[in-house]
Amino acid sequence: MSKQMYAKLLKSIKDGQKDIALVTITKHFDESLIGSKILFQENGVLLADPGLSKGFQAVILEKVLPFFEKGVTKAVQFEYGDCQFECYMEVFPVPPRLIVAGAGHVSEPVAKIGKMTGFHVTVIDDRPDFANKERFPTADEVVCAPYVEFFKALHVSPGTFIVLLTRGHKFDVVSLQELLRREEAIPKEDRTAYIGMIGSKRRIAGVFEQLKNEFSDHSFTNIYSPVGLDIGGQTPAEIAVSIMAEVLKVKNGKSGNSLKEKISSYSQLKFRERVKNEHS
Repeated sequence: MSKQMYAKLLKSIKDGQKDIALVTITKHFDESLIGSKILFQENGVLLADPGLSKGFQAVILEKVLPFFEKGVTKAVQFEYGDCQFECYMEVFPVPPRLIVAGAGHVSEPVAKIGKMTGFHVTVIDDRPDFANKERFPTADEVVCAPYVEFFKALHVSPGTFIVLLTRGHKFDVVSLQELLRREEAIPKEDRTAYIGMIGSKRRIAGVFEQLKNEFSDHSFTNIYSPVGLDIGGQTPAEIAVSIMAEVLKVKNGKSGNSLKEKISSYSQLKFRERVKNEHS
C-alpha cells in the first residue's frame, strides 16, 4: 500500500465519520496488477493504484457495494470483458461512539471497558484535574469543557451511546435536557441509541416530572435511568460492568437475560456428536 493511501485510510478510521473499505486485486490476467488497491467510501473512490482504469474501478465498486453496505469483509469474484477477476474487500466500519460525561471513579472503568468492547470513547468533564489523558489513557478523546456546551455541539446518531456520570446530579440533568432539545429537532430514527443517567428512583421521578412537560414530543424510550443492569454492583468496577452490560444489550438488541435460561433442565440434556458429511 502506498504511503498516501495508508495515510488516507488511517485518517478516515481515526475521524470515525464514515465507513471505508480497502479493495485488493487478487486475480487478474495482468499479473502486474495483482495486489493493486482501491480505497473507497459510499460516495465513490478516494484513491486507486495506477493501472486500474476508471471503468474497471467502477465495475469493482458495483460488485462489492452490496457487501460494503452490509459491512461484510469478503472475497468477491466477477467477470469483466470475458475475463475472471477476484478482489478482497476489507471494510472498516465506523465504531459505535461512547460518550462518558463525568471523569470520576466509575467513569474510569466505564471508559476502559468501552474501549475494550470496540467503542470510540470520549470522556467529557469541566475540571482540568479530572479530564486528562493521564486518568483516561485508553480513551480516544478527553474533553475539558462545560457539559452543556459540549452537548450543544455533539453530533448524535443511532450509533451514539451516552452515559451521564457527573459529580453532581444537576450536571446530569442539564446535560440530559440539552440532549433532549437536540433530539426533538431531529427525526426519531436519527436519535441516540442510549442515554444512561445515574440516580435514585426518587430523584429520577422528580427529573422526569419536569421533563415530560418540557419535552412533549419525546418518548424517552432511549433513556435508561437508573443506569445499568441489576447485578448488585457496589465498587466502581462492578458498577461499570453493570453499565456497559446494559449498553451492549441495547447495541446488540439482546435481552440481557442469563444464557442459562435457554436450557430448561441440565438433567434432560443429551449430547449428540456432530457427524460431518463427507460430501460437504
